[in-house]
Amino acid sequence: IGFAGAPWTILCYMIEGGGSKTFSNARKFLIQEPKLAHTALNMITDSTIKYLHHQVLAGVNLIQIFDSWAGILSPYQYREFSIPYIEKISKSILEVPVTVFAKGAYFALKEMNDLSCNTIGLDWNMDVNEARTLLKSKTLQGNLDPCVLYGDQRSIEFETKKMLEQFKGHSHIANLGHGVYPDTNPDHVKIFIEVVKTFKA
Repeated sequence: IGFAGAPWTILCYMIEGGGSKTFSNARKFLIQEPKLAHTALNMITDSTIKYLHHQVLAGVNLIQIFDSWAGILSPYQYREFSIPYIEKISKSILEVPVTVFAKGAYFALKEMNDLSCNTIGLDWNMDVNEARTLLKSKTLQGNLDPCVLYGDQRSIEFETKKMLEQFKGHSHIANLGHGVYPDTNPDHVKIFIEVVKTFKA
C-alpha cells in the first residue's frame, strides 16, 4: 500500500511547522492569502502525483490519501481548498485503486461520492447509515474507534461485530476509524483482526 498526505494536510504542517491544537496559522493563511494558498496547493498536488506514480512503479497495489486535518476547515473552505486537489490526485492514478481518508469531513460526504477514487475511509465519528446513503458508489473503509482496542476481549469482539453489522450489504473494508495508538496492546489488535476474519457477512 502506498501513502501520501493530502495537499491541505501537507500545507498545514508547512505553515505550522508541526502539529497544532488550532492550526490557526494555516487557517489564517487561507483567509489572508487565498491566491498564494492555491499556488502552494497546486505545487504540492503536482509533487504528490509524481511521488505516488513512483510508488506505483515500485509495486504498490493501492494508494491511500490521508487528509488528516480536513475537519478543521469549514465546509466552504474544504470545498475550495481541499476537494479539488484530492480530485486532481485521484484522477491521475489510473493503475491502482485509490482510497481517500478525510478525518472529520463528515460535512463533505456528498462531494466525496463524486471523487475519482474507489474507497472512502470513515473516521469513528462518522455516521455509517448516512455514509452508506451518500456514498452509494464507493467502497467504505473503517470505522471502529481505535480506543475500543483498550477494552477487554469481550468488549473488543462486541464492538467489532457491531461495526461489521452496520456495513452489511455495502462494499466494505474493515478497519479502524484512524490509526492504532502507540500504547495499544498488540494482542488486542489481533482480537480485532480475528473477529473480522471469522465474521460472516
